[in-house]
Amino acid sequence: MDDKDRLLLAALRKDARRTLVALARDIGLSRSATQERLDRLVRAGIVRGFTVVEGEDRPAGACAHFLLRHQPGRTCVQLVPKLRRIPGIVSLHSVAGAIDMVIRAEGADVRAIEAVRAAIVALPEVAEVTTLMVLDRHLG
Repeated sequence: MDDKDRLLLAALRKDARRTLVALARDIGLSRSATQERLDRLVRAGIVRGFTVVEGEDRPAGACAHFLLRHQPGRTCVQLVPKLRRIPGIVSLHSVAGAIDMVIRAEGADVRAIEAVRAAIVALPEVAEVTTLMVLDRHLG
């Protein structure tokens, strides 16, 4: 993903109903180049729909971040396809440091978050998961 992709995602977050021509103008590309980028982001699973809910307009519910360490000899690349199939996971980030991945999950309530955690822990590639429940959202 490059800067133009990030600009396109930011424009979609602001207004997912904008026309392709307006999006292209915003990111400084032609309509066809913007369509190709958008299609690629959809194929890659980065864009899964065209409804973006952020900030104070986000519906009430539970949110948590999971800090994951995978088993020795395993990689994040091996885990990602399995994690993508778990309902409730909304973002996956490979990171450097003592942990290997940061995962964000959203659900209707704490039970939904517990179900996501249980599904993550059940994966044989996972060595350890720390759960950080979100108490309040201030931005994003």
